Amino acid sequence: MTLSMKKTDRICLVIVVIVSLICGYLAAMSVVKQERRIRQENDLISKKSTDLNLAEMSFHEFKKAWNDKRKELETLNERIPETAQLGKFLKQLDSLIKKRNIALISLKPLPTVKEIRYTRIPIHLMFKGAFADIYHLLYDFETMNRVLVMKKMIISKPDRDKLCRVDLTISVFERSGTIMEKMLRDII
Repeated sequence: MTLSMKKTDRICLVIVVIVSLICGYLAAMSVVKQERRIRQENDLISKKSTDLNLAEMSFHEFKKAWNDKRKELETLNERIPETAQLGKFLKQLDSLIKKRNIALISLKPLPTVKEIRYTRIPIHLMFKGAFADIYHLLYDFETMNRVLVMKKMIISKPDRDKLCRVDLTISVFERSGTIMEKMLRDII
């Protein structure tokens, strides 16, 4: 069987077209696979970027909370010092009493009481003054930068004059350093 030139050309043309279509299809599939892989990688990068941003936000929130707790601890350390600093406290007490025009009758430290994390130092005070001044003094005790606990308080008015007499037991505190340091190490 002899093939004519025309038929041979047609067969060659059909083969070229088929090969071209197959190559085009394979190239298109390769491009589609690459695009799919690139899209998956972009999605993965986007997810990791989002996770990184969330982690960064969480870190900043943690850092802020850490700094807030550190400030609270510093404030607590100021309010409950490691040593009682009774001299400094008594100066503050004296200035508050003088500021409120109150007459101090007696001031007597009582025996200290050791607790697990702190030592409580009770102080018995007796003073007299106008009721409003006494009220303001007690408010000053509550708001001073030192933890004070008022235990026993008796306010009386023995005479008909305007002065009230106050019998008050307050407690100041000092930290037990080793326990506080151990607690800090446990937290950190």
